[in-house]
Amino acid sequence: MTNAKFWKPVYQLFKPEEALSKPEELRDFYVQRPDSPVENLINFLEMEDEPTKFLLAGHLGGGKTTELRRVEQQLAADYTVIWIDTLTALDRYNISYAEVLVLIALEICSQAIKPGWWSNRDEQLFQALEETLLTIVYQEKDQVSGNVGLPDIFKQAGLVLKRGFTKEMTRSINIRPKLSEMIARANDIIQAAEQDTKQKLVVIVDGLDRHDQETALEMFASPLLTELECHIIYTIPISLRYSPDFRQPMQSFQKCLDLANISVFKPDENTCPTTIPDQNGRKLLTEVISKRLARINEADIFTPDAVDLLCQKSGGVMRDLIRLARTSCEVAIKKQREYVDQATAEDAVKEERRAYTVRDYHFPELSKVHQTGRLTTNTYSLPNKGNFVICDELLQNKFVLGYDDENLNTWFDVNPILIEDLQRWEAMRN
Repeated sequence: MTNAKFWKPVYQLFKPEEALSKPEELRDFYVQRPDSPVENLINFLEMEDEPTKFLLAGHLGGGKTTELRRVEQQLAADYTVIWIDTLTALDRYNISYAEVLVLIALEICSQAIKPGWWSNRDEQLFQALEETLLTIVYQEKDQVSGNVGLPDIFKQAGLVLKRGFTKEMTRSINIRPKLSEMIARANDIIQAAEQDTKQKLVVIVDGLDRHDQETALEMFASPLLTELECHIIYTIPISLRYSPDFRQPMQSFQKCLDLANISVFKPDENTCPTTIPDQNGRKLLTEVISKRLARINEADIFTPDAVDLLCQKSGGVMRDLIRLARTSCEVAIKKQREYVDQATAEDAVKEERRAYTVRDYHFPELSKVHQTGRLTTNTYSLPNKGNFVICDELLQNKFVLGYDDENLNTWFDVNPILIEDLQRWEAMRN
């Protein structure tokens, strides 16, 4: 057996870009977080009679999708749940609240025509929504045949949404009133379906956390995102969550949930970073790796000191932990090793460090965050970006990570994979 064949079963267990979504994956691989705000989401929904709008913030790769998949699974018996992945359905570089709303309306309509959800469908409600969607999706009257039904609208809408609305399109159809009309028609369907099925509708909109702060701010500043009369959960970028510009728009939503990373170092009593390992956090992260290895009965193929190093350098970000484990397998294959020891893990960390490009203007803010556990509001200006808050960029790029202490107080620290860079910079200054 070649070295690659030996490592393939282990390597296949660690897929950083894939959240846990299948029932067997959630059953075998999921590790319960302490005080997960997403767990509380189910209780919030059960106590609310009126439609509620939630935001979920967290670092990219922090586990938001996996946590929401668990929510979807647990709600399935008592609610109708619609999952929307904007990352695959919309153009990442040409997106606004308009595309998001049309996508949600289409998915609600698609759910409503499925057998088994809404048995006593009112066709007039569908026709009213169809007519509104036609004015948004089809831009030229000669594109519309005499009898355009929902399947054709779904197909055409998918193509339009994938490339995004152009400015000419939005001007030609005066999109704001049309969107309001579309929302009203979708709300009619939601109300009728919920009365018929005796189940509340929950829409989970994933993927919006991957957009830059400027795009996300413009999107979530629109009041239309809260006008659909059903429970909705939107993911948002971590930098938007802590941006002063978002304070007012955030008031339109009932609650913003924060999915903090798993701490690998303890803060002090003032929530300042320390070098004291957080053994509880590292134990949880170790379980993430061991549960996957248990599937192929290879619990000892990663040595304890290697696992501890990977947990530490992941900064408690789930996707980064999985990526480091996979990279360790790649290093072991290249160096013809039969297990991942600390030296192999160190090589994997060096390999992953290359993905981070730290600029000179980042270091002063990294140093301040590392000393205080707090974000700064200092700004910087770049020709292609204008003036911006440096810590917003540090958060979005995972140069700085957010945590909660045992009393759920938020604190921040430099990503452990960058700590040696910061130490070298500080030594040069002194």
